[in-house]
Amino acid sequence: MPFTVITLKNTPKSLRGDLTKWMQEIATGVYVGNFNSKVREELWNRVIESSGIGEATLSYYNRNEIGYNFETHNTDRQVIDFEGIPLIIIKSKEIEEDAKSHGYSNASKYHKSKKYTSIGNNYSEKTFVFLDIETDGLDEKTNKIIEIGAIKSDSKEEFHKIVKIDTKLPQNIIELTGITDKELEFGENIKEILKELKEFIGLEDLVGYGIKFDIKFINRKLKLNGLDVLTNKTWDLMDFVKREKSFLENYKLETVLKEYGIDKKVPHRALEDSKLIYELSEKVQKFQEFSKIKP
Repeated sequence: MPFTVITLKNTPKSLRGDLTKWMQEIATGVYVGNFNSKVREELWNRVIESSGIGEATLSYYNRNEIGYNFETHNTDRQVIDFEGIPLIIIKSKEIEEDAKSHGYSNASKYHKSKKYTSIGNNYSEKTFVFLDIETDGLDEKTNKIIEIGAIKSDSKEEFHKIVKIDTKLPQNIIELTGITDKELEFGENIKEILKELKEFIGLEDLVGYGIKFDIKFINRKLKLNGLDVLTNKTWDLMDFVKREKSFLENYKLETVLKEYGIDKKVPHRALEDSKLIYELSEKVQKFQEFSKIKP
């Protein structure tokens, strides 16, 4: 059975307990084990669902050019496939930090001082893609995505697609979303939609409300269509709300919107819900503090 390594950072203790049922913790946050690919996938799904804002990596044996593969979750390093070889992309901010640690030349320091003199100490906002999906049920293994919506926080560029499916919608989904079988007949192929979605997202961080559900569905469909899963950092706005509002009756989106003075109904349509989540994020102070970055 293939050897597997999982590393965790800033994750809930309960997740560590789950991993030790299958793996040994050989150092703080480093787990090793031998098991089949099905167990590995289930464990990794559990890590993604339960890690919150923590970081995780997965490394395992693979019959490729280098003999192994790896995946990341909520880290500054993202995995890309280059002709069958997994490679790592390091975001530019981290590269700059690495350059600082090795020192700049005098010319470089002069150039940078000129560049940042006009900027001062002001903070800029990080770019996020706010994402939501609608499905015909709750199980990513048996149910289907019927709609995907997203909006970029900087340009306000929108992404919206209806998915063509070959089954009838349950009546409760029709009543909840207003989406009909007739609309889905004119939908687009899920594989092409997912390709376009990945292009739209790029390397930006993703934000949603209960986003683990969305990512679980999307990554399942990506795998089924022979596409690389999303490895972008994901942030659940619900986690920020819970830190800020500890004693709400519940944390349904409808309840939280009212608590923050947003008098709008949740339409349960992917693009409209994405816009509502974005609007809510602008009122959640802890998210606003988090989203500010120094230039």
